[in-house]
Amino acid sequence: MNARMMAFGLLILPVLGLPAYAGQADSSASAASNGWGPGTAAATAGYDGNGIGFARTDTRSGNTNFAQGVSFGVDEEGLSLSTSYAVAPRLGPAAAGTLNLAIGYDGSVAHSVGRTVADGSPDRAVSAGGQARPGYRGQPATAGATVHGLTGPTGTVVSNTHSQSHRPRTYAPPVKKRVVRRTVRRVVRLR
Repeated sequence: MNARMMAFGLLILPVLGLPAYAGQADSSASAASNGWGPGTAAATAGYDGNGIGFARTDTRSGNTNFAQGVSFGVDEEGLSLSTSYAVAPRLGPAAAGTLNLAIGYDGSVAHSVGRTVADGSPDRAVSAGGQARPGYRGQPATAGATVHGLTGPTGTVVSNTHSQSHRPRTYAPPVKKRVVRRTVRRVVRLR
């Protein structure tokens, strides 16, 4: 096994080891190519919740190494979606990306995206993964993404991630002021 492929395996371990919480969807995908032989492709997907959900993976290796993981679920906390892909052709750049979205019934929304491209060397390896879960026990929705890329000494890797969450303002009805009026009567007696 190529030393670069072993290093790539170490890069993907943090993605595969994401902790799972109630109502959480997670996915990861990795692909690698060395330019002259068959490469590798791997994907994971999972949904952990008490609602309805599914998870699916698809991998292919050969001239073009492709991996994809998709998970989706809905439970009493809200909706969660996670999808990741990775592609590494024999020639050309390798790319991986992830999209994660969580919508809680409390109105909180979180999403995260990530992308990485490895190019310029025959040895290229990329991976992407993430997780999303709606609000849990009063907490807002969360989403996270991780991406990794690896090339030989002549190559370059460009990676970026973005995460954002929104928690709605809680509406408090205006406080009604209670007005108390007192009437004081004085009786004056004349003598």
